[in-house]
Amino acid sequence: MLCVVGRQASRRLAVQRAIPSAATLEWRHISTTSIASSIGNAGDGGPVSHLERYVDQLSNEAEYPLILRVMQATLESIHDGPMECPWWGIIAGSALTLRTLLVLPVAIYQQRAQARALKLTAISRLWQRPMYTSLELELATRTPPVTDKEFGKVLNKRLSKRRHLLMFRQGCHPIFGALLPMTQIPIWMAMTCSLRHLSGRLVPLFDSAATALPAAAPDMASEGILWFTNLVATDSTGMLPAITGAVYLSNAMVHLYRRREYAIANSLDGTPPKKGWLSHIFLCIRFAAPPIMTYVAMFQPSSIVLYWLTSASFTLVQMLAFHNQRLRKRLKFNYIKDKVTE
Repeated sequence: MLCVVGRQASRRLAVQRAIPSAATLEWRHISTTSIASSIGNAGDGGPVSHLERYVDQLSNEAEYPLILRVMQATLESIHDGPMECPWWGIIAGSALTLRTLLVLPVAIYQQRAQARALKLTAISRLWQRPMYTSLELELATRTPPVTDKEFGKVLNKRLSKRRHLLMFRQGCHPIFGALLPMTQIPIWMAMTCSLRHLSGRLVPLFDSAATALPAAAPDMASEGILWFTNLVATDSTGMLPAITGAVYLSNAMVHLYRRREYAIANSLDGTPPKKGWLSHIFLCIRFAAPPIMTYVAMFQPSSIVLYWLTSASFTLVQMLAFHNQRLRKRLKFNYIKDKVTE
């Protein structure tokens, strides 16, 4: 009898535990209703998540390339995010971030390749005497005999061919110097076009003259800094384009100085090599770019000029830092001046 009563009591307790209380049922109903209402609001055009806004921005304006849509959507998402960063900070920070993560590693690789090229040049100088003797024996029986000028041309051609082959195998051929501009130019163009579209301007190559002007990004007209508070308009004072042009000119002068040092150290006889017509063309382009960029910047929105200034300033600081002997040793590429004075 006692066993039967005990079993019935245990069954009642189990049933009571299995049945939820009224408060629990009410909470579950409220939570389910709130979730359903939130989903309904999102479907009816109510508040959506940050990720949904980002995907919606990517899906708009499909006529633009994907990289432009990604950059524009990323900039707008950062501005609309919880940090509430002003537009001038987003533009400057994006320039520094892109240069640090994408361009700086390529620049360091290029500097290390140049250091390896200098070491291989020193090795090439050791070949000069054996190849001179070998070529002298090879051309001794030639009729008519070769002149000293012709002999020097043949010797330099063979030395250069062997040295270039060795540099290509070691990954430090001068052709690898094109990696840096191939990385910089697409990023620079994509950011410039994205900021131009965010500033309410037509983007060349993607917009026709009949295309309606896009709407400028919210708050860009008031979230500038210093004297250019309106990032949508041009700088009426002309100071921002002038500073940008001065930084571009400084970059050209520092690059010319360092290029001359590297050319001397990389030559077989330690003297400055003669510049060809192609070198003169690139030199003219490099020094003609600053005044041209200054003139173009006077008609661009301040947001674009701010990006140009930040990017050019990063390049200037980078080149000056790469000229520091301690930093070059820490980054594992030798100091060029030490090679010149050897």
